[in-house]
Amino acid sequence: MTAIPAAPGASSLTLICDHCGRAYPDTGTEWLVLWRAATAAGWDGRDRAVGPHRCDACG
Repeated sequence: MTAIPAAPGASSLTLICDHCGRAYPDTGTEWLVLWRAATAAGWDGRDRAVGPHRCDACG
């Protein structure tokens, strides 16, 4: 998976786990801000929006 727009035409991003499909509970308009918050919460993966990413449960 990847970081995808939260809604069609939206400027916010949703981060999704490549392993289980779980979404990070917060969204953001800037990728690096969202990624820093997710990694602080235990998410792992590449620091690029294209992934791969793993949630804290799958990491």
